[in-house]
Amino acid sequence: KEFQLPLKKKIKDLSKGMKMKFSLAVALSHDADLLIMDEPTSGLDPLVRSELLDILHQIIQDENKSVFFSTHITSDLDKIADYVTLINDGEILLSLEKDEIINSYGLVKGGKELLDRVNPKDFINIKENQYGFEALVKDRNEARKNYGDKIIIEKPTLEDIMLYYTRRWKYV
Repeated sequence: KEFQLPLKKKIKDLSKGMKMKFSLAVALSHDADLLIMDEPTSGLDPLVRSELLDILHQIIQDENKSVFFSTHITSDLDKIADYVTLINDGEILLSLEKDEIINSYGLVKGGKELLDRVNPKDFINIKENQYGFEALVKDRNEARKNYGDKIIIEKPTLEDIMLYYTRRWKYV
C-alpha cells in the first residue's frame, strides 16, 4: 500500500518508476539491513524520484538500516546522503561525511592578476576563465589564510566538487 503499486498489473506492464518501487518493496520484504542500489533514480520522472528518495530517507531513519547507492544525480545526494564517496575510474578520490564536505571545501575565485602567483598545489583543480580563475580547495580557511581578500570563496555544491575532481582542466 505504501508504494501505491497496482495489484492487478503484470510487472512487465509497469512504468520504470513503478518497477523501481516494486524492486524496493521486494528488497524491503526481506527486512534487509543494507540495500545496495545502482542509479535508483536514473530516468525517473521528478515526482517518482522524489517519492523514492522519501522512501529511502524513511528507511535510513532506522540506525540499523543503510542504503548504499551509486548515482550521477548529485541533487539526490544533497537530499539524502550522510556520506559521499567519489569514485572515478576505479579510484576513490573522496570519502567523507557530506556535512564535512559542505563545511570545509571551497570554490575560490580570483582575478587574472593572481594567476601568476597562485600555487596550483593549493588547489584540487583550477580553471582559467575570461576574468581570472576558479578553483576548488579542500579547506576554505586555509585558502583565506593563504590568499586573503584577493579571492572570493563560495560554498561549492556536490556537483561542483565532483566536476573539479574529475574534469581535466589545464593547471595554471
